[in-house]
Amino acid sequence: MIIFAITPIVQTADVRSFCKCVCEENSTIVPLRIDQTCSDCNIAFCKGNTSKEGCEIPTCFQRDSYKDEIIVYFYIIITSGLLLIALTNPYIKKWIRTNPHVYTSMPNS
Repeated sequence: MIIFAITPIVQTADVRSFCKCVCEENSTIVPLRIDQTCSDCNIAFCKGNTSKEGCEIPTCFQRDSYKDEIIVYFYIIITSGLLLIALTNPYIKKWIRTNPHVYTSMPNS
């Protein structure tokens, strides 16, 4: 249920885009502004932002997605919960054995 509630929030999350410009032997990562898209990541963009000639391969990529963060947080919470259950399970079983509250029914007379 929680996943369905979070899905619209995750889908509308702002994702940061970057343009990787490979010029000769060096590569430079330039963050794109919010109003720019991956289609703006081209050779002219790389030449303008790195002021180097010979830029050959512009590549657009995204990172720091909120969706990825939520997946990691869910993984950490679920793993921590399972570890907590595994650590407390012997103590809970011992407590149940020492305090049996077994009720028997009365025979019908």
